[in-house]
Amino acid sequence: MNNNHTDRRKHPRFNIERAIYIEVVERWDRSEADNTIVRCETLDVSAGGLRISVPIPIEQGSILNIAVPMEDWQENLELVGEAMWVKAADNREGYWVGLALKDSSREDMEKWFKVVQELKRGSGQGKA
Repeated sequence: MNNNHTDRRKHPRFNIERAIYIEVVERWDRSEADNTIVRCETLDVSAGGLRISVPIPIEQGSILNIAVPMEDWQENLELVGEAMWVKAADNREGYWVGLALKDSSREDMEKWFKVVQELKRGSGQGKA
């Protein structure tokens, strides 16, 4: 299997490390109280998805609620993603997961696009 997923990407990715939280939505149980919430780190982001580092294995195809703390920490940007691929992290403990953003509101997707643009400018990887 080819682990290079760049040929299927619609948006450029930018190397951004930032703490986020994911909630793994269990398929067989509708109760949110049973869902696992995990703190993880982004490795790279784009307007259509992100690659994260997680301490626990996530099943490919899992639906994840993603909470991205905003700069002022007053609120979270809430998105929904699907785990498109999962692999053991290189040279570290944990796993890398490629997430495609799904079923998020138009307003949240517009906010995410703005966040990606701001992060890109702040990282020196893009021009305004």
